[in-house]
Amino acid sequence: MENVIIIKMLNRFIKILTLTAISMLVLPIVSLAQLNNQNVNVPYALSNELGVQILPTYPRPNEDVSIKLTLYTDDLNSANISWYKDGKNVLSGKGKINYSFKAGNVGTENKIEIRISLLDGASFSKTIILNPASIDLVWEANSYVPAFYQGKALHPRQGILKVVAMPEFIKNGKRINPENLVYQWSNGLTVYQSQSGYGKNVVTVDGSLLGKEEKIKVLVTDPINNLVAQGSINITPVDPEIIFYQNDPYYGHIFDSAVIGNFSLKTDEVQILAAPYYFTEDTNGSLTYDWQLNGTSIPNLSTSRTAIFRKPEDKKTGSSNILLRVRNTNKVLQQADGSLIMNFNN
Repeated sequence: MENVIIIKMLNRFIKILTLTAISMLVLPIVSLAQLNNQNVNVPYALSNELGVQILPTYPRPNEDVSIKLTLYTDDLNSANISWYKDGKNVLSGKGKINYSFKAGNVGTENKIEIRISLLDGASFSKTIILNPASIDLVWEANSYVPAFYQGKALHPRQGILKVVAMPEFIKNGKRINPENLVYQWSNGLTVYQSQSGYGKNVVTVDGSLLGKEEKIKVLVTDPINNLVAQGSINITPVDPEIIFYQNDPYYGHIFDSAVIGNFSLKTDEVQILAAPYYFTEDTNGSLTYDWQLNGTSIPNLSTSRTAIFRKPEDKKTGSSNILLRVRNTNKVLQQADGSLIMNFNN
């Protein structure tokens, strides 16, 4: 009986060597006599051959994790498989190739041991260590919003985007300094090589010429403690907007009350400020302002965010149409129109 088991194990090892040889495009001839003269560690070979699929690949803290086993040289469905989590038997039975559990808190190490006994008597085991880590990604758009604006400056089409990785790696109860980690930034297809590397937790990206959603990914590794985590973020670009505000002679620009649609002219004149929300901030004067009154452009205001409008001297009552077109001459996708109707009477 022992000889039969040994022969089956040797035959299995021949299969392993053959699969390896094919993958290397080398086909050596291995005989049983040669194997009998060698110290073949079949359990070690089977452990290396065992395929372990972990989903997700890089578990986050308290995330559901599933593990699936594959073995191409034998049928695991007929094998007795036992799963041990942190030394405790959590699952046993024939063909138990799947196991799911919830990862622990950040820095909590999970040791998963898998013990397998094949139908022909071969036994081997494999151990997996999981140490969940987390990464938070925050982004900042280089776009304009007025001073004291309480909202977030959004990312415009063709805008400049900065993403910062804030990893939380803990080993033996101690938080690892983010500056000691290695960062690999990508958009899912292309790696930002020049912005990746040791301690590089910030990436700056130019928005797509097509105005597509920005998909930013980062793979963070700890080369000393062998910890790995992955983070991603999708950022949808927005169209710039024009918001009008009135300049009060006593209080200045009133940013807490926008001028929208129809408004009444209470004095002989009014100064209107146009705030170009979410246009890329620049210092080169690339924004042009095309102010129009009743369909006629006002050329001397082409670089001005403010315009003064007066009640017509020849009319006591009526209305005027105000239109503004703002364009970024360096970024063709950044443009916006705004309009107002100014009503006046005695």
